[in-house]
Amino acid sequence: MDSSAAIAILRTHRDPLERRGVLHAAVFGSVARGEAHAAGDLDVRIDIDETTIRDVYDYVGVIGFITDLFPVAVDMAERAMMKPHVRPGTERDAIHAF
Repeated sequence: MDSSAAIAILRTHRDPLERRGVLHAAVFGSVARGEAHAAGDLDVRIDIDETTIRDVYDYVGVIGFITDLFPVAVDMAERAMMKPHVRPGTERDAIHAF
């Protein structure tokens, strides 16, 4: 999957994602850098609204919704939970969908 296809899918589903508590979504990693291969996965980073996503069930629901959008394996990351040494690389690579 290339970054433009991944971004298009996220943008197409922006409204239902926002209703579920996703404030921002971005693609990062090998897909964002244009280095993805056929068997690779897609890295998606989100920011969440903690007043909408209040517990693990809400969070798992959002993760499931996003992973079901794509025909490839998806690795999810919440920006606020990223380790400080990981965040700069994801910021550098990120292509923002919304």
